[in-house]
Amino acid sequence: MGKASFHATGYSDLNSLLGRRMLRAVVYRSVAVPGMDSARLERIVQGAQRFNRMAGVTGAMLFDGSRFLQYVEGPDDGIEGAIGRIRASKDHDRLHTMGDARIDARRFPAWDMSCLMQPNTVLDRLFVAHWGSLDHALDEAGDPVGGVLLLRRLMG
Repeated sequence: MGKASFHATGYSDLNSLLGRRMLRAVVYRSVAVPGMDSARLERIVQGAQRFNRMAGVTGAMLFDGSRFLQYVEGPDDGIEGAIGRIRASKDHDRLHTMGDARIDARRFPAWDMSCLMQPNTVLDRLFVAHWGSLDHALDEAGDPVGGVLLLRRLMG
């Protein structure tokens, strides 16, 4: 599969529209069921985009051909709905939540849902990154290793 990139604009001022409502971010990883192809992946992303627009959720998903990493952010009710859809999906299994926290501001305000194909080495690095506070951290050499920071660099 080649690189798939789907996103929509129009969320640049979403924080203002929501006022000072508390935002929540969740990041998880999972394994795709056998038979995942680009058409099925596109259907997943399009369904997520429709839901996320209505729920005020933004985020990003990475896929290496067999594994997913997804980061979603938004108001509590929107995140609860998104997580419910994610858990009910038959497109993946072995779901593991790596981070779930309150955030002050969106990290991906312009992405109602984006999906990027990435090599497995990129997902391997994100899987071991620090996600506990959904903020950045530094390794012993002072290099950034925080999951959100790495994801933002990938997403541009």
